[in-house]
Amino acid sequence: MSKFVDNIFTIHNNIFSLTPIIISFYKNYKSREKDILLAYFILPIALNPDVLDEIKNVTVKSNLTRLVTNKRFMAGFQDRVQQFQQITNDCLQYAIDCKYIEVDKKMSVKVTNKDILYTDSSLDSAINLASKLPKMFTLDVI
Repeated sequence: MSKFVDNIFTIHNNIFSLTPIIISFYKNYKSREKDILLAYFILPIALNPDVLDEIKNVTVKSNLTRLVTNKRFMAGFQDRVQQFQQITNDCLQYAIDCKYIEVDKKMSVKVTNKDILYTDSSLDSAINLASKLPKMFTLDVI
């Protein structure tokens, strides 16, 4: 039964449908040194339905403290980061291979192809949320 669950997870969370979520974040993010590390937070945040309503109205005045103090959001966050770690690695590699992004020597990500990629329409809210997340990653917080 465990293999069945793992296979369903793999089918549902494949790199072809999740890569656009990561790219939508970096399209709106002002590049900084080592910002590739932020990719590991994108999927756990954008794909968490419990906090989607909480953070969909993110503004420039919002910051990460708003999320960190939310117990519903933080419950299991470390597990979600670990769960999506390999998928995030695969999504980044796929995006690099397809020339959607470039990673320079300072480990900063630059989107090279801003065309909308094919995605599952059920992920529209996650893509929209990921495109708003850069507003929360301000210089004074990171």
